[in-house]
Amino acid sequence: MHKTISLVNEYDRIFEKIKGNENFALLRYGDGERSIITGRAIRAQEGWTSPNMITSLGKALKETLNIIDDKVYYGISCPCCDRSAYYWYMSHINSRNITFANLFVNINYQRFKKDFETIYRDAIVIANHRGKGNRVGNLNVLEYFSIGDECIKFWEEEASKLLSEIKEKYGMRENLLYVISAGPLAEPLISELYKSNPNNCYIDFGSSIDCYIHNKDTRPYTDSSSIYANKNCTMFDPTTTSFDVTVILTTFKKPDALAKQLDAIQSQTLKPKEVFLFQDGINENYTINFEKSFLNKFNDVKISPVNVGVWERFRYAKTAKSE
Repeated sequence: MHKTISLVNEYDRIFEKIKGNENFALLRYGDGERSIITGRAIRAQEGWTSPNMITSLGKALKETLNIIDDKVYYGISCPCCDRSAYYWYMSHINSRNITFANLFVNINYQRFKKDFETIYRDAIVIANHRGKGNRVGNLNVLEYFSIGDECIKFWEEEASKLLSEIKEKYGMRENLLYVISAGPLAEPLISELYKSNPNNCYIDFGSSIDCYIHNKDTRPYTDSSSIYANKNCTMFDPTTTSFDVTVILTTFKKPDALAKQLDAIQSQTLKPKEVFLFQDGINENYTINFEKSFLNKFNDVKISPVNVGVWERFRYAKTAKSE
């Protein structure tokens, strides 16, 4: 039976690092980020929209999934709240430093409100423009950098300037707490700042600090009587659980379906770790020749010059890396 981790225990683990003034990065992803990465149109609760195409923000978000660093943590959707997003992230993120996206909310929110007030640190805040000038807990806010309402447009037109300004002013500073509440912009911003200087703490707090940024509660979990306020989510222990799958595609006399099969497999929720192609030979005056560019889409290809029969594909499958 697979071991599991819980929202309550993970909160204790991660917030202890914050209180201990450790320098690390926490990036958090939900279905909104996945929609932007995959080019699926979406309208968020905050009002921003993303078109039915992969934008530059989508490409930047996808890049953030590839960081392998012991001090970079990925918060993702849990299977009890969003199963398809959970499997998607688990099979697209190479790091096993995985925790909950809703770390500071649901059953943890009331504790978080009290704990956040106990943090006394020099801080940089990156959040919605409506919160500029507001008190943010008991932090010594060195500067508040404002984010616009439309995240797609902001990333394309203003993000580069914002990052340059932050790096110019604070790029040499260490042991600062970066408090970020910027929707899908948070992850590429944190990624760029962390790569530039890993000697600070970068946290995507998201809507958990809306009471400071917007001077009001904005989500159902803030209501202590709601079902969300008492929800202690769980997920499989990412350090001991693997969803790795190898797909073996075959072709004999009907190659026309192969490209459609490959596209469908690569677009499904659970991304295969590897996709193999076995092409059996045909003992007739009939040949199939694929373009090299198409064959390069597979992790491994075996083409038999003669017909070897049905069982050879199963022997070939034994070379797969996944169980």
